[in-house]
Amino acid sequence: MKVLGISFGRVNSNCDILTKEALYSAKMYAPNVEIKFVNTMKLKIGRCIGCGACSTALEKGKDNACVVKDDFQYLENLCREADAIIVSAPVYVLQPVGQLKNFTDRYACRHDISAIPYVLDRRRRGEAPGDPDDFPMERLRQKPVAYFAVGGARTPDWTSMGTAGMHLFGLSEGMRVISNYNANDMGHIGNPLLDQKMMDDVHEIGWRVAAAVDLPADQIPYYGKDGDQGTCPVCHQNLLMVNGTTTVTCPLCGIHGKISIEGEKLVVDFPKEEQERARGTFKGLREHTAEIQSFGAIVAPKIMANKDRLDGLMKRIKEFHDDWTE
Repeated sequence: MKVLGISFGRVNSNCDILTKEALYSAKMYAPNVEIKFVNTMKLKIGRCIGCGACSTALEKGKDNACVVKDDFQYLENLCREADAIIVSAPVYVLQPVGQLKNFTDRYACRHDISAIPYVLDRRRRGEAPGDPDDFPMERLRQKPVAYFAVGGARTPDWTSMGTAGMHLFGLSEGMRVISNYNANDMGHIGNPLLDQKMMDDVHEIGWRVAAAVDLPADQIPYYGKDGDQGTCPVCHQNLLMVNGTTTVTCPLCGIHGKISIEGEKLVVDFPKEEQERARGTFKGLREHTAEIQSFGAIVAPKIMANKDRLDGLMKRIKEFHDDWTE
């Protein structure tokens, strides 16, 4: 068993401390576990350039390497080898640091669990190159993952989108979230090692990550800070999209539920069929993949039918300079 810890924070600072302490706990729970830690501060991970090469390669039945050559591949390989992952990131402007988003954008297309069976089926039918038995099947594992969002403010709403933003990392791979831990108030705590309650939580999350490796995905328990299980039963976040009706949507999972008030308590009922089509499930991801794959048949004829008109309209776009224009 391999448990990987990734810190997107400063070296030996709060993110490193939380991640390493969780790894120590995983090792104590399962002495035979291999633990590995990486701090990304010195890694160069550029943004996705939107070239589409990874998704195109996957549709053709290939193992889709990213064409941008930097340290992304090193970190992606570590994630691929791991059986479970612990991620920590600082929250500066409500969301986790941008390097994590850069990595997530490039990681998602390579690990879409809904696209991989499609590739394998094409190989079996002889419509795509490659042996179906040769595909890296570890990419279909729904690994357990824990998130630590670290912020200085005492008020937790200043880190309100911390673990929510981090949750995007494991979405396409259908990772099972062990905990969304908001480690806020660092401006008063000073160092996580000085807060025993936080350390107890971190150690609890660490051993739970290791324990979850051998559990079926639907039997992995969630550990919430101070017992909070979250409003959404799938991602365990407390974010909701409202539209003026009693129907609300989890913005991460894309599932719809009915809202009601019981005394002072807000209750949202997400039906089972909605939970089963959440974005981090095979069914939910397949919905999105099917939609994406339908674009070509719709857009290509539209572009061709308007080619001459578009050539004229695009002229002023292409001629616009990058510097200030009078």
